Amino acid sequence: MKYIIYACLLLTSFNAFASGKKSISADTTQVSNEGILYKVSQEGNYVYLNISTTEKKTAMSIIRTGLTIYYDIKGKRKKDVYVKYPYSTEPRQPRQGSLEIKDINAIDLNHMIEKLPAVAEYSSFEERQEFNKDLNSLDITIENSYSPSSQLFEFSIKIPKAKIASQKNTDFSKLSIGVVANKKEGNINKEREQGQGQRMRSGGGRRGNGNGRGGGGMGRQNRQRPSSTVEKTSVNFWFEAE
Repeated sequence: MKYIIYACLLLTSFNAFASGKKSISADTTQVSNEGILYKVSQEGNYVYLNISTTEKKTAMSIIRTGLTIYYDIKGKRKKDVYVKYPYSTEPRQPRQGSLEIKDINAIDLNHMIEKLPAVAEYSSFEERQEFNKDLNSLDITIENSYSPSSQLFEFSIKIPKAKIASQKNTDFSKLSIGVVANKKEGNINKEREQGQGQRMRSGGGRRGNGNGRGGGGMGRQNRQRPSSTVEKTSVNFWFEAE
């Protein structure tokens, strides 16, 4: 009789342990949007985010432009805290028509990933800091990977909760995350404005309003043409990480 009671207690304990493991895995929030799967979980003092897709064109766009991950503990879309990768003080200029390659299957994504810089950027309100994605004092880890067999591309980031909210015992139940593709338009516009400013200063009395505006318009059109393909696969998505 005692043996039967002990066996029942042991079985009950095992079932409780198994159900506990299921509850841990169920804490992962999964959201799908435009062929991209977003998975986020909060374990201990960290927030984990995994972004994956089997669409190679989308993966290429993410690798080329990089992503900025925004964190808002109030569940809104404020961009006060973010991690940007890849980050470079010298923006890489996209090659003309590079995203319009006919044989997309011939492109080696792992080779593209190997060429990525290791420098990322962390920002929290007024604080901005560059760091190495693999080893840094911020305790932030970023990884890119691609499996040719499954054609699965993954972007993963782990960040301490203390880097999202500096106050202890902060409520993360309303955490929202924004995943936005880095765009080069800002750098292009700055260079265009600087170039126009230099031409106006050096031109003296000849401001050249007609020609200057016309040339700027044509330049703007030419720059937008190769980036139109990028916009179709551009990432801009916010979701609640409950």
